[in-house]
Amino acid sequence: MIPIPAPAPDPASRADWTEARQLAILMDGWPGTQLAVLALWALLGGLLLLHAPGLRTGLWLGAALLVMAPGWRGWRSYRQRLAWAPLAEQRLRLRRQRASWLVQALVWGMAPLCFAQRVAPEVEAMCWALTLGTGVLLVSWSSAHRRLAQGLASVLVAALLASLWLRLSGSPLRADLRGLWWQALLLLVYAAILWRIIGSQHQRVAEGIELSLRNARLIESLREQTRVAQEAARFRTRFLAGAAHDLKQPVNAVGLYADWLSNEPELVDELAPKILQSTLAIHSLFDSLFDWVRLDAGHYELREREVAIRPLLSDLEVQFGPEARLKGLRLRVRPADVVLRTDPVMLRRVIGNLLANAIRYTARGGVLLAARARPDGVSLEVWDTGIGIAQSELEQIFGEFYKVPTSGTEDGFGLGLSIVQALAERLGYRVTVRSRPGRGTVFRVWVPAPAGLRNSAGRACERSAGSGSGS
Repeated sequence: MIPIPAPAPDPASRADWTEARQLAILMDGWPGTQLAVLALWALLGGLLLLHAPGLRTGLWLGAALLVMAPGWRGWRSYRQRLAWAPLAEQRLRLRRQRASWLVQALVWGMAPLCFAQRVAPEVEAMCWALTLGTGVLLVSWSSAHRRLAQGLASVLVAALLASLWLRLSGSPLRADLRGLWWQALLLLVYAAILWRIIGSQHQRVAEGIELSLRNARLIESLREQTRVAQEAARFRTRFLAGAAHDLKQPVNAVGLYADWLSNEPELVDELAPKILQSTLAIHSLFDSLFDWVRLDAGHYELREREVAIRPLLSDLEVQFGPEARLKGLRLRVRPADVVLRTDPVMLRRVIGNLLANAIRYTARGGVLLAARARPDGVSLEVWDTGIGIAQSELEQIFGEFYKVPTSGTEDGFGLGLSIVQALAERLGYRVTVRSRPGRGTVFRVWVPAPAGLRNSAGRACERSAGSGSGS
């Protein structure tokens, strides 16, 4: 017999998953139990037909066989359709099937009417053994679902006691009465045994279901981890291919310009700026790569110190000014005389990446780097007059390897803004952006006012900021 498949576990509905698994175990055990019950029915029927034939025996045998039919129909329906149906539909089927199972227990509980005090003692003992054995089979099978098992046991024992009471009320002999009372007492012991079986069997099934749930979740977790690892491997493969492509372009340009310059030295004034521009592009690409690798590996350690904003912004103007001039752009700086307690390297990388992006995506006009001091903090801003960013793209620009889909902006890895976001989060800063396509973009890095934020004063702070601003 092929077992009914277990439903996929849902961590958010553990109780539902457990109940569905109980139903699956219940229905999976139905055929074997019913075949065993059918065998006991045949043995008991043979004994009754030999030793207590009559209308009562015939009626009981027919009823016991007839009540099995709904169970088989329900089992086939479950196997064909309901095993994969929603739990609510399975519950409805269980409620419908429950009635037929309880009727089966009731019919078997009425079996003593056919043999109690009506056949020889040794035959009666065999009949009792077959009847009680059937009860144990039904209870053991249904123990996966505790309430169903308790219902079957209650109906079976009640029907057995009712059968004895009917025999007791119709027996004229004292000896018969004494035997029937002893049988009733033994039935109470039998009921206690059934309850014990239900408890132990249900506990065993519950432990098996719990283990199955844990294994299923572990397997699902391993599958998810494998999927993530495979996706990461494919992602890194695509990234390396893209990185090789992006690096190849400026490297090839440097080679071509150098070869051109070696053949025509008189063009040095024209080719030198182009070589410088390609070199700066290579330098920027490698900076992005190194930052991304360190952030991905968690090796970017926070080292705070006092940093004066004015000299930091002046250093950035010196660094990015030539690149802006090569593109015919004007780079303006408006500093503020404040001192922050921060990591100078991280802060420099944040602003530097924003400046590099602004210059890359601006074809004409200029770029403004400004610091605005307010009572509750400092706003570090980078304004440009570039291509701008559509509103639909603003939520995606901080993702790794994301590039705004605009022609003429294919250089770079698409790491700059993701690095800005990651570094700003490490520093505890907030990055915001506003943009209008075709008009330009402004990025703001909001530095909340800590205890160490103050106006710049003294050469010591200036020297500290100057030494901490380099990369």
